[in-house]
Amino acid sequence: MLHSFGPLPSHDQGLLMMMTVALIPNNWEADGLRPSSSLREIEYKTADMASSKIKPVLALAFFLQPVLGSVIPRVLQHDQTFDYVVIGGGIGGLTVASRLSEDPNISVAIVEAGTWPENVTGNQSQVPAYDFWYGGKGLNQTNPAVDWGFTTTPQAGVENQVVHYARGKSLGGSSNLHYMNYAFTTKGAFDQWADAVGDNSYKYESVREFYLKSMNFSPAKDTRFANATPIFDESDIRTNGPLDVTYAAYSQSWATWVQKAMTAVGIPQTEAFLDGSLNGHTWMTLTIDPVSGHRESSATAFLRPALSRKNLSVFDLTLAKRIIFNKKNVATGVEVAANGVTFTLQAKKEVIIAAGAFQSPQLLQVSGVGPAGLLKQHGIPVVADRPGVGQNLQDHLLFGIGHRVNLETFSALQYGNNRAIALDQFNTNQTGMLASSGGDYFAYEKVPAGLRTAQTDTGLSALSRFPTDWPEVQYVALPQFVGDEQFTDAGSPQDGYMYATLLAVLQAPASRGTVSIRSKDMSEPPVINPAWLTAQQDRDVAVAAFKRARQILGADILKDITIGDEYYPGPSVKTDKEIMKQITVGFNTISHAASTCKMGKKHDPMAVVDAKARVFGVHNLRVVDASAFPFLPPGLPQSTICKSRSPGAVICKPSADRDCLDMLAEKIADSIVNRD
Repeated sequence: MLHSFGPLPSHDQGLLMMMTVALIPNNWEADGLRPSSSLREIEYKTADMASSKIKPVLALAFFLQPVLGSVIPRVLQHDQTFDYVVIGGGIGGLTVASRLSEDPNISVAIVEAGTWPENVTGNQSQVPAYDFWYGGKGLNQTNPAVDWGFTTTPQAGVENQVVHYARGKSLGGSSNLHYMNYAFTTKGAFDQWADAVGDNSYKYESVREFYLKSMNFSPAKDTRFANATPIFDESDIRTNGPLDVTYAAYSQSWATWVQKAMTAVGIPQTEAFLDGSLNGHTWMTLTIDPVSGHRESSATAFLRPALSRKNLSVFDLTLAKRIIFNKKNVATGVEVAANGVTFTLQAKKEVIIAAGAFQSPQLLQVSGVGPAGLLKQHGIPVVADRPGVGQNLQDHLLFGIGHRVNLETFSALQYGNNRAIALDQFNTNQTGMLASSGGDYFAYEKVPAGLRTAQTDTGLSALSRFPTDWPEVQYVALPQFVGDEQFTDAGSPQDGYMYATLLAVLQAPASRGTVSIRSKDMSEPPVINPAWLTAQQDRDVAVAAFKRARQILGADILKDITIGDEYYPGPSVKTDKEIMKQITVGFNTISHAASTCKMGKKHDPMAVVDAKARVFGVHNLRVVDASAFPFLPPGLPQSTICKSRSPGAVICKPSADRDCLDMLAEKIADSIVNRD
């Protein structure tokens, strides 16, 4: 989805960057971008600011700097015993493991198939502007060093496309790939969560402290435009947690104009989304280290500070093959493999799965927990017949509308010395374009009544059952070209223009997909069917959201900075049928897959875990990631996962963002520590 930096480095180039890492691809002069014999002036302007010119300073084309790899103490690859074995080194797993290992009397092992991302791809995971470099839906948009490279089944709702679905494969998981946006979900969503699982500790007022417990907030730097100053409530922040939360040091001009356009069409401006409300438009908080300017992942926030603990062992580059159960259905350990060696990690107390919305259900299924018919089909002995394992897959889908604009956007990075200048800025003082995630201005709302006329009574009735504070659509201002989402590294059209996009993201999806095993071998990817846009309700909301995005982009204030007609998809796309066709071609996922091991009440046959994330039908086994969400909440799942590490901690979800995951992991870890 994101930035226009030209072709990605190859895997071999990524390995080279471990030794001499530049903040941009090493082959930038030969990557097919327009050559330039001299520096040129870049014009920029923001809303309420006079147009001005920046004369770039001569800089080296490359400013190479070493990126220090992280070193994990080597662990022996033979049978070993721990109190807890955590499977998955993403947001949920690292949050829980960090919390549990605070007690020196508790031994914890982390099993992760990847390793430190900077050791295999240089600083691609560190520089904010490189977020989700492998996020395109094109099947070649992956780097196997840090991405599992999953693909979906042919998707009936979107022209039978087979889509690449990025999932982090590293210490830090998808928090090394996502857009770093951080926000709390809504009060109504948490009340619904509490009702769904029969536990009032999930109500907003109870979980709020789990959100705040992880946060180390820093205000925006004075390097931003004056009219891009974020507003927030001091009561909604904390400054002593492990996870850095701040604002980008660079503010995009495009967003300052979209900000005014949103107000013009009736969307109110609001404070930061840190108070249990998602209504209005505002600058997004991001998980960025305010000192280094680097991405803050679950590995940097939770694992790295804990590496010196003698009771914490990290088995990186190690694949979990199956959960081991005794005759009483007690999880006693995990069979793993590394470097061709298979061995067992015994768990005296619990096994905790945090492998994500695709691989957590896969691991349960290959271990004998799942739909009995599916397990028997693959010759797997049934430990517990749980038909809900791998069902109920939910996701947020997006699409965009693009314009040519007469202000500076990330398109500028394709021309002349601009990338070298941006590189020099970031290296010197952690500012400039590379300090930005790109999409950090958001709006949320329910579809206005005037755009609901084409929706069916059934769809309207279903939407009315969501809490009143649950938004149906999210909008994101992106200073770049998006197009059909096939290749996120392709950049803008090579025509010398600046491009900008407004994305629409569905927040109340009715479509439900599945995840199932292909075989009993965890090294084979699961069968992933998100079933995007298979529910008519989602198609109706998508068309309405597309029209609403056009309303925003058609506001009079934007006439000062847009050039010509809508560029993508263009004014020829008019009717509802044409709009729907365009959405099915130009869509992408924002990678918020969730709820495939959903939390629920004991009598619910489709529930997989209880309110404390314990797997039904077996003992000493939990799932602590986004797969355990009872449903996909609106907003960003990242913080919900991390939250689960406090008393009664719940779950985490590896996605493009991480607020719900933070909450859940904090809550579940506390539940374990306090023996709830």
